[in-house]
Amino acid sequence: MNKSNPISEELIAPCGMNCAICSRYLAYLNNLKRSQCVGCRPGDKRCSYLFKKCSGINNTLKGIATANFCFECDQFPCKQINRMDDRYRNNYRMSVKDNLEDIKKNGIGKFIQEHYRKYCCSECGELISIHNRKCFKCDTITRLVEKY
Repeated sequence: MNKSNPISEELIAPCGMNCAICSRYLAYLNNLKRSQCVGCRPGDKRCSYLFKKCSGINNTLKGIATANFCFECDQFPCKQINRMDDRYRNNYRMSVKDNLEDIKKNGIGKFIQEHYRKYCCSECGELISIHNRKCFKCDTITRLVEKY
């Protein structure tokens, strides 16, 4: 399916998480009656999982500043990023540290293109959830190439 990329720079969180593929964001986008989130930057909030414990760059970061990422911090990778990375590697086969390294090395535009290619539903072209590999539009479950 040749569809325009629905991932905006604003949906890439400072920690390297792509909010566009988060099940809570997809629930918000599809108006589902379940736990929802508009994304870290669009919601102008700090990540409750990671940044409440941050003593570095995100301690004062407001969600609107799309130029700031954890790799810019002198504490990177910190204990919180390492913990989140372990959780996402083990449970969802994605690394936020690898995401941040990709953004740093290749730029946000290339990162977004690659994530759309990787997390695009093979049936309808919408994004699938990193958490359950499900497309919230057509209910297709997509198998990803396992990286870890």
